[in-house]
Amino acid sequence: MNTYVFVAVFFLSAQQMQAWPLEVVYVQDFFENQTMNMKSFFEEQKNKVEKAFNSSYEDAIRMKNSVTNYVDDKQKKISSDINNYVESVKESGRKVTDSWSYLPTEEPGAVMENPDMFLSVPAIILRQGYTCETHTILSQGYLINVHRIPHPKAGGKISKKTVLLQHGLFGSSADWILNGPDKALGYVLADAGYDVWMCNIRGNKYSKEHVSLKSDSKSFWNFSWHDVALHDIPAVIDHILKVKGDAAITYIGHSMGTTILFAMLTLRPEYNDILKAGIALAPVAFLSDLKSPLKSLAPIASNVAYMEMLYGSHEFIPKDSVLGRMTKSCDADSMDSLVCKNVVFYICGYNEKQFNKTLLPVFLSNLGTGTSWKTAVHFAQEIMADGSFQQFDYGSKDNLKIYGTEKPPKYDLSKITLPITLFWAENDLLSSEKDVKLLFENLPPSSRQIYKVPDQDFNHLDYLWAIDVSKLVNEEVISTLNKAYSADSASTSLWGQLLGSGK
Repeated sequence: MNTYVFVAVFFLSAQQMQAWPLEVVYVQDFFENQTMNMKSFFEEQKNKVEKAFNSSYEDAIRMKNSVTNYVDDKQKKISSDINNYVESVKESGRKVTDSWSYLPTEEPGAVMENPDMFLSVPAIILRQGYTCETHTILSQGYLINVHRIPHPKAGGKISKKTVLLQHGLFGSSADWILNGPDKALGYVLADAGYDVWMCNIRGNKYSKEHVSLKSDSKSFWNFSWHDVALHDIPAVIDHILKVKGDAAITYIGHSMGTTILFAMLTLRPEYNDILKAGIALAPVAFLSDLKSPLKSLAPIASNVAYMEMLYGSHEFIPKDSVLGRMTKSCDADSMDSLVCKNVVFYICGYNEKQFNKTLLPVFLSNLGTGTSWKTAVHFAQEIMADGSFQQFDYGSKDNLKIYGTEKPPKYDLSKITLPITLFWAENDLLSSEKDVKLLFENLPPSSRQIYKVPDQDFNHLDYLWAIDVSKLVNEEVISTLNKAYSADSASTSLWGQLLGSGK
């Protein structure tokens, strides 16, 4: 019976069913057979599912046991490794303890061969047995640090007689102490009974902070020695007077330090009366007769400075520059030392006799402590100024805005009334005889003295490091100071006599 016959029979009436009894029975048998087949099918499928589930569960159990065994094995190994390591550390510690002690011992290579190459100025001074103070003065936002040796090495009362020392280009307060207690002017003056103050120009490594400006910004480096003369040195002098209450201050400058003095006394003429006297070592004001090869760089200085500042370098030859790093290679006994020495001689003047090669690396390690491109350009302008000592030249257009004239104004040296002694040397390529004499002639006759260093080979840097600097320079400096202060004492004594006599 096919499907179509089954469907036809399903829709027959009762009477019709009675007429076809055999067909109905056949249909019933068919349904019973189909039901049995379906039960058998589902039973078979159930058995297969149960078998598959049981098999997967057994596999999972086997995997779990395998992982557990692996982890247990690794934990045991790690634990064993840690225990072995701890034991090895204990054993190493016992060995180290046997060979090392907290007790003081001599360690090879631990001692610096030349500490002054690495120590700060206060540390160097203290290492030599002197007292050192650091005074911080605020000037136009710049924090100017001044190092002070208040009395002799042996101690004693702080003298009223005060000396302010100002370093030159690329220098710092280190210039006055690197030659040691017997020769460096800072120590010599302190032991002679003077209260010694050593200033650091804005921008060098001891005065490289500003209350608001970043030290790598153009605004921070936008200054020359003119700004130092107009603002910083007067602020330092005022601070000294405030600290001491009563002081007779003599200013001693080297190279650019003298330039600052001359500019200050013309811009702030009241300090002619505040200071006691001035001593200018290797004076620099007029530069038209510069003998150094640096003169050839003057015409391009402004362009070089413009290009450097365009690329964000506003500091002139910083310590981390190529030229700045060259100083680190100048060991006393190396071939580089010979090169460094000859470079110094080439720029400043040759003087092998007064050259101390062991001092060269110390000096160079403290050289190049920070200055501005504007300062370098200002000096280049002085070289090109045809015998004029003048303020910074911004160009005719900007000069009109700043000065009211197309050319920068000259510093009026006729305003200087402070007694000043010029120290010059025949072999100084940066402070020539012609330029020094031009300066001497422009100073008022009543305030000028001049001294020629009695060594025909004495150069620009020998004032700071020469072997015979005590005999050639320091003795005359002390003599000049004694005369200045003895004249003051004599006038005071005379005034007292006049008061006593009632005249």
